[in-house]
Amino acid sequence: MEAMLSKSQLFETYRVLGLAAMHPAGAEYKVAWAMTLLENGVDTESLAELATFQPPFNEFEIDDYFDRVLKELDIARPPGDDSLMGYAKVIAQECVEGKIKPELAASQIYSANVDLDYPEYLNHFAELEDEWYCEHINGWTKDQRKNEIIKACHALDNSIKFPVFRSA
Repeated sequence: MEAMLSKSQLFETYRVLGLAAMHPAGAEYKVAWAMTLLENGVDTESLAELATFQPPFNEFEIDDYFDRVLKELDIARPPGDDSLMGYAKVIAQECVEGKIKPELAASQIYSANVDLDYPEYLNHFAELEDEWYCEHINGWTKDQRKNEIIKACHALDNSIKFPVFRSA
């Protein structure tokens, strides 16, 4: 059940769903997510199995276990666009909270922006991700760029909601 996941576990779930949408062959993300949940007290039969896989990964087997875990946790995969929005929101919140560097946040949100085919609400991150553009065209210092990224992440966090992924 979704309710059994803590806020940090929900964040990790939004992150992995976004990464899975961006990198369909991203077994390493799914295994790492399973290990994180397991280490933090979430326990299902398939989760324990998924957490034990080691490279080289069989993507089909990992996907099968990932889907089983989602079902056991009563989580339905949101459509790819919703998964990427949830991923972008997690990254934005982590940037605002100082958990990740602004430059990394801009790069990761820009990756989601590309996969989402450049929606208007993420367009600013194309500029912010480009250090050269920010410094030479906008005339910003590195600190100004960092502050602009944090400001954009704050605005993004406030403008979008996490997708609902509970099963019906």
